[in-house]
Amino acid sequence: MSTMAMATVSVAAPVRATAGSKAAKPAFMGRAAAGSKASLSDAFCAMSLATPARKQANRGLSICAAATTSVNQVGFVTPPSTGAAAWDAIVEVGGSQQFVTEGRYYECHSLKGVEPGSKIAFERVLATKAGDAPTFGEPYVAGARVEATVLENFKDKKLIVFKYRRKKHYKRKNGHRQPMTRFLVTKVVKP
Repeated sequence: MSTMAMATVSVAAPVRATAGSKAAKPAFMGRAAAGSKASLSDAFCAMSLATPARKQANRGLSICAAATTSVNQVGFVTPPSTGAAAWDAIVEVGGSQQFVTEGRYYECHSLKGVEPGSKIAFERVLATKAGDAPTFGEPYVAGARVEATVLENFKDKKLIVFKYRRKKHYKRKNGHRQPMTRFLVTKVVKP
């Protein structure tokens, strides 16, 4: 496993040439290239969005320095994901808990009786965040609500359920497609 990681970083490392050498040698795993003072941070800084996408796609390691907005598969403009730090509320929906942000869409297990285009509100808000101070409920935050618009009801990717008992002439193969609901969070009401 470590050999694979080393190969990945060496592919992504910048090439540095010294004044006296004809062929450039790449920096490798934090060690300087021949005659230079390259560091691992220099190797990672070299990979940014300034590199053309086709060249960056060939690398095993991609690090983005800046984020841009994108248009998702249902046609809405989605703000960029900034990691786990960016969330407005934690809601309990469809049998699970999700970190949600205003203006983004999410998927959950099928919500019964909702049609695409209808407005829904999630009252089971476990936590909200205003600025840097989160508010946690016991178990729910009083007065908090997440409003959303249902985008579509769809079936998830097919999963194969294969049961097999050796030496018993028993095997069963079934497919399962979980019904799902995609919704767009329009507003987070904080207490």
